[in-house]
Amino acid sequence: MNILKFLSNFFSSKENRIDNLEAQNIMISENYFNKDSLTLGSIFKVNQNIKLKNFKNKILSENLTIVVTDNKGKTIGYISKKEIDNIQ
Repeated sequence: MNILKFLSNFFSSKENRIDNLEAQNIMISENYFNKDSLTLGSIFKVNQNIKLKNFKNKILSENLTIVVTDNKGKTIGYISKKEIDNIQ
């Protein structure tokens, strides 16, 4: 493998790893999240198994808070821009 290809894979793989994180891996537990500022228009619900690449742009461009639900629809956590910034 040539060095340019190696470096390209090395740097792109970090972004790929971040984009492939599941919501449950980066969320703040419901018990530790301040829900006082949430309004119906500022949230977007996703399943705990959805990958970050599927909703990251919604958080960043629309300043939404993601509500993470389990397979039964129960809220288990939240993801805001702050959590996205902490992993990048």
